[in-house]
Amino acid sequence: MPEVKYKVALIEDEPDLAEIYHLKMQMEGIEATIIGDSTKALAELKRLKPDLVLLDIMMPEVDGWTLFDQIKQDGELAKIKVYIWSNLTQKKDKDRAAGLKVNGYLVKSDFTPGTLSQKVKELIKNK
Repeated sequence: MPEVKYKVALIEDEPDLAEIYHLKMQMEGIEATIIGDSTKALAELKRLKPDLVLLDIMMPEVDGWTLFDQIKQDGELAKIKVYIWSNLTQKKDKDRAAGLKVNGYLVKSDFTPGTLSQKVKELIKNK
């Protein structure tokens, strides 16, 4: 397994989907951690201190929009790069993300596990 150079938090409530991407990232030298419970995400992010967060929007309990606001209002977490990771493709969702100044909007269906791993590396390198 390659040396880990990057730390990513994948906030995703679909365990099978999250695990597929998690495994590929691990194989590519990305220390990926799945956070499946959005109510525990802030505490986990503080513990992990990731380089980048992939944040799903549609989650039970705390949705991604609310969680993004909480991340950016937290002094410890505010500087972490946060990318929306969603299958919501409507213009209104992308416009909302742009208005919130997320670092980017990634549509799940546009990525295979391998292409997502490469994209994550690019996003982290482009600080």
